[in-house]
Formats: sequence, structure tokens, C-alpha cells
Amino acid sequence: MPVSLRRHWRIVIDVALYVTLVTLYVLSGTVLSVPLAVAQLVPLVWRRRAPGTVLAVISVATAAHSLLGMGRAVGYLPVSLAMYTAATHRSPAVRWGVCAAATVLVTVTGAIRRGPVEGGLLAAVALTVTWLAGVERGEHLRERATIAGLRLERRLAEQAAAAARSRERLARRLHDSLAHTMTVMLVQGEALRTTARLAPADEHRLDTVLRAGRDALAEVRLALAEEAERDTAATLTERLDAVREAGLTVPATLVDELAVLPAGVREVTFRLVGEVATNALRHDGPGTGLRAELDRDGDRWTLRLTSQRPSAGQRPPAGHRPPAAGATTGSAGGGGYGLRSLDADVRAAGGTLRYGPRDAGWQVTAEFPDGAVGVHAGG
Repeated sequence: MPVSLRRHWRIVIDVALYVTLVTLYVLSGTVLSVPLAVAQLVPLVWRRRAPGTVLAVISVATAAHSLLGMGRAVGYLPVSLAMYTAATHRSPAVRWGVCAAATVLVTVTGAIRRGPVEGGLLAAVALTVTWLAGVERGEHLRERATIAGLRLERRLAEQAAAAARSRERLARRLHDSLAHTMTVMLVQGEALRTTARLAPADEHRLDTVLRAGRDALAEVRLALAEEAERDTAATLTERLDAVREAGLTVPATLVDELAVLPAGVREVTFRLVGEVATNALRHDGPGTGLRAELDRDGDRWTLRLTSQRPSAGQRPPAGHRPPAAGATTGSAGGGGYGLRSLDADVRAAGGTLRYGPRDAGWQVTAEFPDGAVGVHAGG
């Protein structure tokens, strides 16, 4: 399958369905009322964005059309398609309530127009079978999202462990070799200056050697700190690459944009971005978008991370989402363990962390003073 077709296969299928339905309506003589036929067909365009509303509109239009004498079975295809999509929705109100109401409405009107068996029973059986197929499809999608999330977590854990081992090896090598040797040289040099009688020129040379040794030891320590900083950024980059491959949309320049933050809060910010990106993919599934906004107002930095949920038919179950009620701050009881741990780190750095539902997604907002002192905590 060509790449372009594989990327837009859903649009291709929808267009083919719409063309087929319109053709069947025109050729079969199903249309008795053009406005009702339009109300049956046009809302299907939005059936994945608002499946409950679309099913309600189409079922009412189908019932009215049936009462006018719509005698062709093709007239029930739009409501069946809308029923299938609504049955995959994660909301019980849509999956059970709206679907049941639509089935009863279409069944009753069919029985009134064409009799209890040929009209009512046939419509009830057809819509029930369609609903069962949609429910099974929804469970399959949610299982796939859960499996993908577990695989991603395992991969991220392996990457983090590999990065930690690499940093530990580097620190041990520098400490056990170069830093240790230079420390011995400095101690012996200081002892020589204290115990030996040196000419002024020789004492000056010794001071130069000691000063160079101290500078070199400081550079080693600075290199270790900078390497840890680079490893933090590299770990976040690898983590974002992994969630992109799994289906999350993340700005490609996000890590570079965060580099302007003060060094004291950069590490906790990198961890926060990684946690939010993983949560967005795990809770909302492939197709989710993550938007980042970094602002500076006077002596304070504000970072907003907002996730945008994918289409309704691809969403995972609501139980995977952090609780929405009262989830306005880290101490309000919302969010998972990762966000609560990060909330403690943000507060330790002098900042504040807020998170909760926002429009059709989830938003995390972190604020730091310009001179915040960072923390180094695992979470």
C-alpha cells in the first residue's frame, strides 16, 4: 500500500462510503424527503468527532423518513453506520444510553409503518447486531492502546536505565582515574610547599602547578555536571522520539526551546515534559497532540503543556485518565504518581504546578521564578 494512501486510509474509506450511500439513495428511490435524506447522510461526516450527537440526529431523521413511507432497507444504512461508531465510544452514556434510545426510536417507527415483524423486529435485530460489532471493535481498540502503552513504558524504562548506567560508568571512570590522581598531586604539592625550603622562583613555579591542578580538577567536576545536563536533554529527546513513533504529535523543537530555561529548573522541566508526553499517549492513545507554550513574564517562567485528544473512535477507556474532579493542583488529589512526585520537585525548586482537564484534553502548567534552584530527584 502506498505511503500516502496508508496515511489517509480513513479519509479514503469515508469518501467511498459517502459516495456509495448517496448513489444507493438516488438509484433505489429511497428518498421521499430531500431534507430528511440530507439529515441522514450529511452528519456522518462528523460521526467520529461527536458520535452521540450524530447518532441522535440521524436516528430522528431516519424515524421521520420511515413514518413518511421510506420502504427501502438502504434507508437504515446511515443509522447503522452511526450506531457502529457510537458503540466504540468510551463513554457509557453514548455507548449504552444514546445507542439504546436510537434503537428504540427506529424500531418503534418501523413497527408503526411496516408492522411489528417486518418493520420493528427487523430494525431491532439489525441495529443490535451492529451495536454488538461496534462494542467489540471498541474493546479491541482499547486493548491495543493499553498494550502499546505498556510497550512504550518498558522501552522508556530500558532507555532510562541505559542512560543511568552510562552516566555511572563515566563518573566512576573520571573519579577513579583522573580526579583521584589530580587530588593526590595537589595534596603532595601542598605538602612539599609546607615542608621544603624553596627558593622564591621554585615556590612560584610550585604555586603555578598547584593552581593549574585546582583549575583542572574544577574543570573535571564541571564536565561531569555538563555531561549530566546533556544526558538529561538526550534522555528527553529519546523519550519524545519514542512517543512520536507510537503516535503522539510533539513539536520537533521542544527540547531546544526549553534550553533557555535557567539551569536550576531545566532538569525538573525535562522530566515534567517527558511525564506529560507519556501520560498523553497512554491515556488518550495514538493521534494525540501535545502543544507546549513557554512564556516569561518579568522574573517568572511559565510552561503550559496541553494535550489534544484524538478522534472519539480511537480513545482509550476513561478509567485510564487521571481523575478530573478537583484536579486543579498537585495537592488536590488529581493526577497520577508521576505528576504528584514532580509537583514536590517543582515546589522544592520554588515553583508551582497545576494540572487538570482543559477543553478536549488535559493541561499541565508549571511556573518557576527566574532564579529558582533546581533539585535532583528521581521520579
